[in-house]
Formats: sequence, C-alpha cells, structure tokens
Amino acid sequence: SCSSSPDGTPQRDEHGRIIQVYTNDDIMSFSRAWTGFQAHKRRGNYENEESSTRHRNLLDPLYIEESWRDRFPKHDLTGGYIGDTYPLCVDMPGKAFLHKGAKYLLLGSNPLPELMVDHPDLQHGDLYLDIKRMVLDPSSNLYAELYNEGEYRAVVTLTENLYCAGNECDVDTVRVVQVATNPDIFYEYVPLPCVHQAFYEGGKQISRKDRDDEGVMCADPKLPAASAACGNQDIIASVKSRSEEH
Repeated sequence: SCSSSPDGTPQRDEHGRIIQVYTNDDIMSFSRAWTGFQAHKRRGNYENEESSTRHRNLLDPLYIEESWRDRFPKHDLTGGYIGDTYPLCVDMPGKAFLHKGAKYLLLGSNPLPELMVDHPDLQHGDLYLDIKRMVLDPSSNLYAELYNEGEYRAVVTLTENLYCAGNECDVDTVRVVQVATNPDIFYEYVPLPCVHQAFYEGGKQISRKDRDDEGVMCADPKLPAASAACGNQDIIASVKSRSEEH
C-alpha cells in the first residue's frame, strides 16, 4: 500500500521511490497496542452454544492483564505516537474524579472494579472488617449525583466540577466508591483518557502490588500512584484464610 496524492497518483520521496503507507515496523508497533487482552471467565445469564469456543466468555468486553501488557510507546503512521492528541496524565487537574467529564460505572453490590484488577478476596468485607471502603458522605455533591434519589443509573458522567466533601477531600483519586448500604451499591470511577510517559524525571521506588514478588517498581511522584501504606498488610492472606473456613 502506498501514499497517494489528491489526484490519486502515488507519492514519491526525493529519490523517486514510492512512499509506503506503512512497513513491517509499523505493523509490529501497532500490534503491541493489542497485548494483554484477556477474556472474562464464563458466567450465567446468557446462552452457551456448543462449539469450540464454549469455554470462553464471548459476551463481555475483554480486560487487560497488566503483566502481559506492553507498556512502551507505539508510533503512528504520521511520524508521531499513538496518544499524541491526548493530555499527559501528570497535567490532569487534582481530584480529577470530581471534575467535569469524570465517568462512573454502576457495579451493583460487587465492590470489585470491572476495568481494573483487584484481588477477588477483597470483596469479602463481611469476613474481614479491616477492608476499607470509600463510602461517600451523604452531604457531598458526588453522592447526590450517583445516588440520584435511589434511581441508580448505569453510567454517570459529571457535567460540571464538584466541590469535595468528607473523605473525598483527603484523597487524590478513587477507584470504587460506595453510595449505599443494605443493599450495598458501588460505582467504579473511570478517568478521562490521558497519556502516561514511559520515561520521566524524578522517578521514585514503590513496593510491588504483590509484596511476595521480589524487587520494586518505579513511579512518577506527580501521579497518584503508590502502594498501600496503611492498614493490615496481610489482609489478602487473612481474608483468604477466613474464606476457606467458610
């Protein structure tokens, strides 16, 4: 495939050679953008046809397995990089979860996010009370938007900037927020698209997500990214042990 001029004739470089739209290098770069995608496990409430794919969930969107993901930049076909038109994540405003355009997805009674990966045992708040939930203050504007007088919406997008209230003022960002109890109702925060730089100045070491893994990770101190620094560090093992007892 070659680049074309407005009149349809092939474009040529200064040596008279036809300019290709893309090369194998471009194909390899774009292919890395698709790494890490994984199908969700099978679930109920949909038909299951007998076929070679009967053991796969073909209904729900794929999720990204972070350990399989290629994290480095991917160039586009115009001499730049995919994501060049998006803002840098370090330039996003503080408490972006309260800003216009922030999106929230209804999770129902399950506190585990769908677009991020948390350990499945963290849903057992009834077995281990030290699990901390981000419970919104009923006086907050965000609570009013999500609770909506008990008429929960599947997707909520903020149409204006909101002031923080209660524990919202104490955090930089959120993952999942709880808006009701009996029954529990949770929403997952979906940040606006932005670009993380693969290389940056002033990186800091943080603990790995799984503390049994050796080594540390590098993080940008300008971003709200860090390992948990409070609470029971053995919470996963404790919850798992209690789950097995039940």
